[in-house]
Amino acid sequence: MATMIRALIKIAGTLILFILYLLASLTAFTLPVKARTRRAWMTRLVSFFAGLVLRLYGVRVAAAGSGKLAPLHRGHLVVANHLSYVDVLVIASLAPAVFVTSIELRNTLLLGQLARLSGSLFVERRKASGLRREIDAITGVLNQGFSVVLFPEGTTSSGDRVHPFKRSLLDAAVKAKCGILPVCLRYQRVNGQPLSAASRDAVLYYGGISFFRHFPRFLTLRSVEVRISVLHPITANANESRKHLAERAHEAISAEYQALA
Repeated sequence: MATMIRALIKIAGTLILFILYLLASLTAFTLPVKARTRRAWMTRLVSFFAGLVLRLYGVRVAAAGSGKLAPLHRGHLVVANHLSYVDVLVIASLAPAVFVTSIELRNTLLLGQLARLSGSLFVERRKASGLRREIDAITGVLNQGFSVVLFPEGTTSSGDRVHPFKRSLLDAAVKAKCGILPVCLRYQRVNGQPLSAASRDAVLYYGGISFFRHFPRFLTLRSVEVRISVLHPITANANESRKHLAERAHEAISAEYQALA
């Protein structure tokens, strides 16, 4: 009974926050301002509401090095391992950023609407025909001074390890002459107990399960603890192969992921 009440409270809170976010977003879209100013407002709105949603869901974030996420004169291409849709909320709550996500998400009910409103960049990972256009779009946002978040595994995982990174979109960091900022996420505790094989499927989102089957189970949890480590930036040198850049970022995140076990 307590589990059901907890889930219902979270559903009600989610609806209230969604309506408030929708109203704020639509207001930002209707104001006669430059596109860059509108994107800046949207990333700040996402960051603010992400923090509220995490609090509602009982997700506690322990962050190390999060000050590196805030762009100074220009943003970073942030690369992170990917375990759950909650990852986006965790990273967004620490600093405003633009997220790169799959074209499939754009057509997903609720998540797609939220992604479009937040100013996300959509990529088609299954086709190479639009790759140059997608890289140019990411480069343009980086050149505007925004940090862009990319999950180069290309999918979520079961948390057993950090899977190899796809390297093509890292070209945007080279073109924008900005740093690549590795970020490691690891979910450590669920309902006060260490993450286990029995509890991970309520948090980690993988294996083809639909969002609307996974999300209700996630809402029944009392608490979730996640650790995020912002690692040392990697200089995106034009003389260094994209493969090597991807390997360096992967090695840094993978080593941190194992250290947090």
